[in-house]
Amino acid sequence: MSENMKTLEAMIAASKRKDHDAFLATLADDFEYHWRVGTKPISDKATMLKFIRNYEQGFDQREWTVLNWAEKGDTLLVEGLEQLYDRARKVLIDNPFMQAIEFREGKVRKLRDYYDSARFQAAPNQESAA
Repeated sequence: MSENMKTLEAMIAASKRKDHDAFLATLADDFEYHWRVGTKPISDKATMLKFIRNYEQGFDQREWTVLNWAEKGDTLLVEGLEQLYDRARKVLIDNPFMQAIEFREGKVRKLRDYYDSARFQAAPNQESAA
């Protein structure tokens, strides 16, 4: 397993533990996070922490699973599935995603998420207790 994939796995593990400090430690100081196409990227750790905390108010990310990946140099392309609990609607959402991740010196330099935002508005796939 490559060092970049190990960094991503550390990020995922920190996210699952809700360990914000460990999550932020995987990011380069000058990182960029593109959460959704057309939005301004997050580019500092204080704003990223605020984003995470706001996100957790609405969603509980129960799973973040990498299914496939390809790597060339310091770029990792990842296909996966996350399972989110929508706190407002009290539903569980299976959300397939793609990520393009650029690394520098063992840290995430750029992260771009690609997913179908319509899935968040669609009928729930199942109900679940919080």
